[in-house]
Order: sequence, then structure tokens, then C-alpha cells
Amino acid sequence: MNYSCIAKANYFDNPEFFLLCMHIVTVISIPIHFFGMYCIIYKTPVVMKTVKWYLFALHVWIIAFDYSFSFLTAPFLLIPKLGGYILGILKYTSMPLDYLTSIVMGIGAYMGISIVSIFENRFYIVCDFAFKNHWVVLRRIWLATHYVIVPTFLTPIVFLTPDQKIAVPLMFQKLPCLPSYIYEAPILVLSESLTYHATISVVYIFLVLIESFIFVGYLIFNIVKQMKEHKMSPKTFELQKKFIITLLIQVSIPMICFIFTLIYIGFAYLINYYNQGLNNATLAIFSCHGSVSTIALIALHAPYREYAQDLLRKLSRMSPVEVSQNQIANLSSSNHSNVVVTV
Repeated sequence: MNYSCIAKANYFDNPEFFLLCMHIVTVISIPIHFFGMYCIIYKTPVVMKTVKWYLFALHVWIIAFDYSFSFLTAPFLLIPKLGGYILGILKYTSMPLDYLTSIVMGIGAYMGISIVSIFENRFYIVCDFAFKNHWVVLRRIWLATHYVIVPTFLTPIVFLTPDQKIAVPLMFQKLPCLPSYIYEAPILVLSESLTYHATISVVYIFLVLIESFIFVGYLIFNIVKQMKEHKMSPKTFELQKKFIITLLIQVSIPMICFIFTLIYIGFAYLINYYNQGLNNATLAIFSCHGSVSTIALIALHAPYREYAQDLLRKLSRMSPVEVSQNQIANLSSSNHSNVVVTV
């Protein structure tokens, strides 16, 4: 494909920079995610047992979304157009980009459902309401409906993919001069319009926020009511209030990454602004949401925070010599155990 308009790109515009950012985010996030998972499984106190596996489910979806974006796909997008190509390891497979887009968006949607599920769990466990006996069954239907709706709305994305022989040249005509490596890349245009993708994204985010606000709002109202009616002790009230606030902050902090990305994409689309360096930087910030979310989990929940602080204190007290001696002792113990087993 010949194009007379070839632009020179700086380092921040090229895919090597973007892929490096994705690799750095992935490497940094691995110990953070595993430590967060360890805390949830082994350091969640008994008083949090009703929400333990909800936190675990949310954490799993966060990890899945994090790695599906930064490691498996690493999409090099030509914002404001809905086109690009992937740099992640899945580029070595034959899976089409439109299918991968649906899968990644689906994982993100299920992550949102997990967030709402945590607030619903608090609503169900803590609140006292007239139809609670009926909600035991209805909540399962409610949750199942959410999981069914997601693929229902994401499936059309595959059918919206236009004829690439027409769509790709048309997209290039609407963009400014591009570097030659973009013209030569396996570009896929997901859609000639952002309308459907933007609509389902905005509607979904709106529904998640509305449901979360409803559960949290009624939860706050109900625990205040229970305390006034002496059905809940002041101590329990303070614990519940603190936990709700912690959950809200935990969810809100990583949302900054999402909001920043959505604002940029919306702004770029409205004024038809293309800047690949900003595209790369924005998506790199977006890819940090998983690590930010896990750090928020550890920092905000007292049992996890205290365990992390205690671990850091123990490590800080150990001198390099002590660390080496412990490593040698552990190695010797391991070798001794191996000898015993062999004998």
C-alpha cells in the first residue's frame, strides 16, 4: 500500500515505547497482585468472612482484565479512530481483533459486576428489609441476569466490523500523515463509528454506578435506622460504616484511570484529534488500574495493611548479613530434607 504522506515519529509515538510500558506494568503488577491475593485468602479476618470471596472474585477479574489488556493484547490504538493492532502475545495467534475486543470488554464488564456484587452482599447481610426472604432467590436471578446481558450486548461488536479493504484506507484518509510502520501494520478497523461501542460502555457504566449508589444509599440509611432503633450497637455501626467507606474509596481510586481514559477518548473523538504519543501515554495510564486497585485494597483494609506493615518492619530490621544467613540456612535445610527423602 503506497502513501505519499509519510510522517516521522518520535520515540513516544512508536509501538516499541508503548510495548515497553506494557511490559513494565506487567512486571510490576505481578508481585502486587499475588500479594493482594495472598492477603485476601489468608489474612482476611473472621469478621470479614461474608465478603471474603466477593473480594477474591473482584480481585480475579481485576487481574484478568489487567493482563488481558497489558500482556495478552496490548492494543496499539489509533484514537480517535476505532482501529489499530495488537502488540501482545496473542498477536501470534489467529484470533481476530474484534473477538479479542469483545473478550477484553467482557472481562471489564464482569469486573464491574463484581464491584456491584460486593455492595449487594453488604446490603443483603447487613440490612433489615421486608422482602429479605424473597431477595434470597431474587438476588441469584439478578446476578445471573447481569452475567447474561454482557455477552448479549458485546456480540454485535463482531458483526459491526466493516470490510477491511474499504475501511482501512478510508481511516487512513481521515488521519494525518502517519509513520510507515503503521501503514505496513496489520491494522483492523473495528467499526467506522464509535456510536455503538460508546453507547454500551456509557450505559453499562451508568447502570453499575446507579446500582452501586442504590445499594450503598440504602445500606447507609438502614444501618443508621438500626442503630437508632437499638438493633445495632454503636461499635457494630462504626465497623460497618468504616467498611463501607473503605469499599467506596477502594473502588473509586482505580476509577480515576478509567475516567481519565474515557475523557481523553471522548475529547479526541469530538474534535477529531490524533496524537499517538498521547494515545500511548493514556493507554499506559489505563493499564495501571489493576496495580492501583490492588494497592488500594491492601492500603485501605486494616488487616491487609497491618500485615504488609508488619512484613516491611521485619524486612527492614534484617541486615543483609542476616538475610544471607537465613537464605543459607533455608538452603541447607532444604538440602537436608532432600537427602532424608532420598534415603
